[in-house]
Amino acid sequence: MKKIFTLITILSLCLVSFGQTLNEEEIHGKWKVEKIIKKPSNPQFSPLLEGFENFTFSFDQNGDFELSTTSSTKFFEQITEMIKGTQWKLGQNNTVNIGSEEDGFTIMEIVIREYHDKNLFHLSESGITLLAQKVE
Repeated sequence: MKKIFTLITILSLCLVSFGQTLNEEEIHGKWKVEKIIKKPSNPQFSPLLEGFENFTFSFDQNGDFELSTTSSTKFFEQITEMIKGTQWKLGQNNTVNIGSEEDGFTIMEIVIREYHDKNLFHLSESGITLLAQKVE
């Protein structure tokens, strides 16, 4: 019985930590990726994962969004070029949508979750989850 009570308590705490809603002020700033938490199962992604570990996300107060990486591969050059000049907006359920009014903010979707005082950025399109730390 004690084990069941402990399990229910732990599950409740996890749900509370995942259920918190972020506001725009908490998102503003630069976020540096510390490591990849969840990788896609497709082996074609393996050579690309190093570049994701070098990402820095910038969410400006005026709505401008910037993505930078120290990876010099052609793939990441294309991603950063595609993201240039985009905006971000906070959606429902801690979702940050990247794009513009014209494209309906559909270029990228990031689901941000706080878990044990750490921030997880889940990139919906790729299935990659990143551990990110706010640096500014």
